[in-house]
Amino acid sequence: MTEPFESANDTSDITAPADLGERRMQHMAAENKQLRQYVASMMHRLRENDQLFTRLFDLEASVLSAGDPEDVCFTLLRELRSQFNLDMVRFWFDRDSLVGSCRMSSLSEHDLVWLEAGEIEAMGLAQRNVWLLQMDQGGFSWLQQRDEDLGSLALLRLGRSNRPFGILGLGSLDDERFSPEQSSDFLQHLAQVVGLSLEHAISRERLARLAITDALTGSHNRRFLQPYSHQPISSWFGKETAVACIYFDMDDFKGLNDRMGHAAGDDVLNHFCLTVRQYVRTQDPLIRMGGDEFTLLLPGCDLEKANKIARSIGNDMDKAGFNGESIGVSMGLSWSAPDDDMKLHNLIQHADKAMYVAKALGGNRLELAANLIVVD
Repeated sequence: MTEPFESANDTSDITAPADLGERRMQHMAAENKQLRQYVASMMHRLRENDQLFTRLFDLEASVLSAGDPEDVCFTLLRELRSQFNLDMVRFWFDRDSLVGSCRMSSLSEHDLVWLEAGEIEAMGLAQRNVWLLQMDQGGFSWLQQRDEDLGSLALLRLGRSNRPFGILGLGSLDDERFSPEQSSDFLQHLAQVVGLSLEHAISRERLARLAITDALTGSHNRRFLQPYSHQPISSWFGKETAVACIYFDMDDFKGLNDRMGHAAGDDVLNHFCLTVRQYVRTQDPLIRMGGDEFTLLLPGCDLEKANKIARSIGNDMDKAGFNGESIGVSMGLSWSAPDDDMKLHNLIQHADKAMYVAKALGGNRLELAANLIVVD
């Protein structure tokens, strides 16, 4: 039986050349559209990244122009919040690290939280450059009650993994802002910039502090006074501020060194500084002028209180005794009333002259510059 043949005019399975070309053009048009969308998306991301790095460079410039570590932190807090639209910026610093000795009094508890030794490691943050968290997937125990509306959080380790000194936290109400799936290259770079900037600022502050610190006693040295010496007191301590100045000199200090040795003399000087610190505030400048001479400045202190402080220090030193020998201290006291605004070197000079009068009268006593005729 003969099989039927299809008709030669049947074209149901054959695509006309015109239709094929049209479909190819449509396919190419779709590909071109997708390509244009991809290019547009990439250009948008490039522009965003360009703007992001421009803001980062501006941030770096602001940080580099900052002075001490506290100023660096304050600048970072301000710039990160404003330039990067963040809802939370906070430092967590290890109290026992290199930053622990820095003054950070201008930063609130919302800006800075001090950690105890080992807390960064215990939280598992030491080995991470950046940790991205979404709050709906679990909280973070270091956050405060005021942070309960945060949607996502980025934690940036500051310092090396074997010796981290802090964590910088960046928080957003947007739960997708710091999604764990996102790239963290930019944040890693930011962590390096912030960490290095703080380390450099701390190093600069330490070098500056060493330059004005007496190596033996830990008090200030004469270089500490140089920027203020010939300036009115108000330029340092503020307008209408009374300032008392006590000038100290150990009696027969050379003889004590000759009899007991220089090590004993060093012990006397250190004991004297510890004695002074028992009666004054931490911020009251104690300056070693050279040898066994010291100047103590007491801003905001009236004459009666300064007199009492000086006598208490002298009495304690006299009673202390070293190898059976008492240590007498000759002292001179000068005072600048709120409306006097004396120059600092004049105030110290008056106290110095009063001290020499005390020494001339037998030593181990206090003389007031107000009782003397002082010629500047």
